[in-house]
Amino acid sequence: MSKTTLRKAIKDFEAPELRELLIDVYTKSKEARELLDFFAEPDIEKKAETYRAMLIKEATRYTRRAHHPRITKLRAAIKRFQTFEPGSEAVADLMVHASVALLSIGNDGWLRERLYIQIQKFFGETLDYLLLNNLLDDFMPRIRKATGQLKRIGAFANPLSRITDAELRRIESLREQTS
Repeated sequence: MSKTTLRKAIKDFEAPELRELLIDVYTKSKEARELLDFFAEPDIEKKAETYRAMLIKEATRYTRRAHHPRITKLRAAIKRFQTFEPGSEAVADLMVHASVALLSIGNDGWLRERLYIQIQKFFGETLDYLLLNNLLDDFMPRIRKATGQLKRIGAFANPLSRITDAELRRIESLREQTS
């Protein structure tokens, strides 16, 4: 259904009917409940803290004796957080928080090759978002600290270290081109 169709459908509703409709939507939809709760009591920091906990849980997901974060779930949670219109700085903070959590799982041992590719893409998206919103300088110390804490795995270099270095070089060259 489009917005126009919905507007036509509720155009003749009286105030009590609209209230009843809102209550019905509130009770039947988890997403609508979350949005209406936030509309009633807007607290960005509280909502951001809830999403940080959700992202940490997903980024450090461990099943069958291996790390199995679902990057699509991380992206979906960040996108859902953006529906509250928190501002680019709050979204960037959440993206960096998830990226740091993903980098931290690389210290435990080897990951699946596909996961390295997914982490590189997510890390790149985070850096692109920071560059696009002119927040790179604000969050770079946190990113540098997380990349500096990547340890070697046995006698080998950590693949996440190589990935993050490549992405940081890429974003720096893009930054220089736009300046």
